[in-house]
Amino acid sequence: MTTKTSFKALAAGTALAALTASGAAAQDFDLSGTEVTIGTAQAQVLNIGTLRMIEILQGWGADVTRVELPTISGLEAIIADRVDVASRSSDEILIGQARGVDVVAIGAPISTMHYAIVSSPGVNEIADLDGKAIGTSGPGGFNGMLFRYILKQNGLTPEEDVAIVPVGGSSERAAAILAGQVQATVVYIDNWLALEAQGANAQLLGYVSDIVPGLSSRAVFAERAYIEENAELASAIACANLEVNHWINSSKEDFVSYTMDNVRGANEEAVSKFYDVAMQIGMFPTEPAALLDTSGYQKLADLLYDGGELDTELDASGFVDASYLEEAAGMGCGTGEMSG
Repeated sequence: MTTKTSFKALAAGTALAALTASGAAAQDFDLSGTEVTIGTAQAQVLNIGTLRMIEILQGWGADVTRVELPTISGLEAIIADRVDVASRSSDEILIGQARGVDVVAIGAPISTMHYAIVSSPGVNEIADLDGKAIGTSGPGGFNGMLFRYILKQNGLTPEEDVAIVPVGGSSERAAAILAGQVQATVVYIDNWLALEAQGANAQLLGYVSDIVPGLSSRAVFAERAYIEENAELASAIACANLEVNHWINSSKEDFVSYTMDNVRGANEEAVSKFYDVAMQIGMFPTEPAALLDTSGYQKLADLLYDGGELDTELDASGFVDASYLEEAAGMGCGTGEMSG
């Protein structure tokens, strides 16, 4: 079931007070009377930026409803008119474009690939998976397609040299490693770090951002017509995106504290390590061209096409629009000056 969550209670906290104390921000973005529904994944370390972005928008006067989408994609929710804007996986934009749905990226809650490849002891490199099994979310899942690509790059044929076992979400895939059901899988970085913090009998083969560098990860997107009809909101979202990234880069302590307050079951040691990894791989840039990199979407589109997930080649320049981020950066967004 889709869960709707109002963030007005969060907005009353001290975190929002720090974000909206600046009079300049209220003057530059007056979103009074603006209503927007934003679809996201459940509250987790990876979408802390989206939660903070929503708070900033509310501080500028917008009436924001956050809709958790546990069973459908942001693309599907947009098509069904359940949300106006989605903050979800970048591949949803590509799938939409291939299906004739004109969705466009205007921001990104994270800008580098957010997966880690985890294995059981004894599997020390991808080649060691010959004759073994990997866990995926199931048919059509991006994580499975990505792992198939990595296997092929290492001379292994999926389903022949390596068994593919549908397991479920990232947490379920991590559990499958511990249970010995599979010998390797792709999980979110924070899931791997939680395993490590627990002393689990598993090891890191590598971060996907290092193994397949340059891939886009997650995006803030909406239909082109909606963006054009709500240009001020689009600019405000871009500004909030840049401001949140500046906030994240500025204070590990604040990031960890906020995450522990807002993500149920978060492990403080794992969150702290996640922050360090995020800084290492450049997950939260404040330069528009790095935050929303067209080449990363093109590489992702080419990978999906080559893997048979898309039946048409796509030109990312047609659906990645960094102009709102560039405009926002010109206003001073991404420096901390716009949100207090």
